Parts: sequence; structure tokens; C-alpha cells
Amino acid sequence: MKKGLFYAILASVLWAIVNPFIKQGLSYDFTPMNFAGIRFTTVGVILFAYTWHKGMWKEITQHKRLFSNLILINMFMGYTAFYFGVDFVSGAISSIIMGMTPLINVLLAHMLASNDKLNTHKIISILISLIGLLLIVGMGSNGEPLDWKGIAGIVLLLLSIIFQGYSAISVSEDRGKVNPIFLNAVQMFFGGLMIYTVGLFTEGYHSFIGKPSGFYISLAILVFISVFAFSFWFIALQSKGAKVSDINMCRLINPILGALLSWTILPDEHPTFSTVAGMVIIVTSLVFYFKGGKKRAKG
Repeated sequence: MKKGLFYAILASVLWAIVNPFIKQGLSYDFTPMNFAGIRFTTVGVILFAYTWHKGMWKEITQHKRLFSNLILINMFMGYTAFYFGVDFVSGAISSIIMGMTPLINVLLAHMLASNDKLNTHKIISILISLIGLLLIVGMGSNGEPLDWKGIAGIVLLLLSIIFQGYSAISVSEDRGKVNPIFLNAVQMFFGGLMIYTVGLFTEGYHSFIGKPSGFYISLAILVFISVFAFSFWFIALQSKGAKVSDINMCRLINPILGALLSWTILPDEHPTFSTVAGMVIIVTSLVFYFKGGKKRAKG
């Protein structure tokens, strides 16, 4: 379990810095699905070069249900919702909303996982976090009420958490059956290719040649994060004794670090009372859960 938490923390730190760079990359006259497709397909090619082995197509066929969940639900549906969500709201708000991931996954694990049920501390944590979410939903990055686009962005981000949480449970339930880095290679390549293809039809072709250096720096950082973060995450989920809800608690790092980076990197974003208060309340609910888990273990 300690090994699982270590890799989960590494993945969470990497994911915490994603949102500002997505916002920065999209600011160079680029569209969400084109950008996501290029990023993930590139990651898939890199990981395939590392994990290529004899009999891998047979392995994919043998575990087609697991791979289908990751490609269709985690990558295509989850990241399509995520990229549009990030595009519709500020980087800080998207980071904070994604901080709800652990608590939403607690609910999903209770409903879907075989050994991961709700208890009093989990329920109280969820209720506290909803107060923080309401503060964020009610206000935008400038302290004014969100418009329909901002609300739609938050809904899309929440949907992406649900899609990815379901996939995480699939990986956890099938632990040890597939190498986690190879698992990442397959989902990234085929999922990214699917996102990019659909993006060509829905958004049109957007050339990535001749862009300013900031675009390529953002893309390179995002590719680096995806190569390692998902691989670390799958290792964590497949660790002996790991529970999806406990592993996801490590993602409490995301709302703090992600929001701070957005306020630091993106020139038009700054902290407001509502976003900071919402972030503090959500993180408090997660800490309450974590402390409660320790007390139960000692008892």
C-alpha cells in the first residue's frame, strides 16, 4: 500500500500542473480536441517504443474489456469533456473543481468496487466538499457570477471525473493482469488518435506547424506529464492492497498546486475570496477523510 501511495503522490503532483499549460496551449489559436489528440497520440508513440513486445496485440484482445474502458471512457469521453471544460473556465477554477476527484471517486467506488464502501467519515467529507463546490460554482475567477459557459465548463469537468473514476476502478479490479506502462501506451495512442480524428470533423484542421515557442513548450510539458503521470497512477492502482478511494486521496494536492500555478503563470487570473474559500473547504474535507481513515485503522 505504501508503494501505491508513493506513486499516487508522484502522479498527483504532475497532474496538478496540467491545467495552466492546457490553457496556455489553447491560447495560441488552437482547439481542445486537436490539442488533446496531438498530445495523447504523441505520448502513445513514445510509450509504445518503450513497451513494444511480442504478443502484445494478443494481450490487447485478451483484455479487450479493460482496454475498451480506458480508450473509450477514460480517454475519449473523459478527456474530451476535460479539455472543453478547461477551455470554458479559468485555470484556477478548473484546478479546484478537479480537486473534487477523490470524493467523487469515493462515491463511485462505493457503488462499483467490491471492497470499497462508504463510511461516516467519507459521507461527512463529501457533504463538506459540496459547500466548497457551491462557492466555486457561484462565482467566476473575477468574483462575478458564472455565465452559462462557465457553468457548462464545470459540468463537463465533473463528467470527466466520473468517466475517469469508472476507468480507475476497472484498472484496480484487474490489477496485475497487464503491465501498467503498456496499459498507458495503448490508451494514450488509440484514445488520442480517436480524439484527434473526431476533432478534425468537429473543429476542422488546425496546423501545429509554425506556432510560437510557448505553444511547443506547453505541449512538451503536457506530453512529459502524460508519459509519467498515468504510468505512475496505474502502478498505484495495481499495487497490492490498494483501494481506489484511498489512492485518490493523494489528489488533494491538485487543487492547491494547480490554482497557485494558474494564478502565477496565467496573466488574466488572480485569486478571489470565493475561489480561495472553496479551495480551502474542499481540501479541509479531504484532510478530514484522511484523518478519519487513520483513526479507524488504529481502532
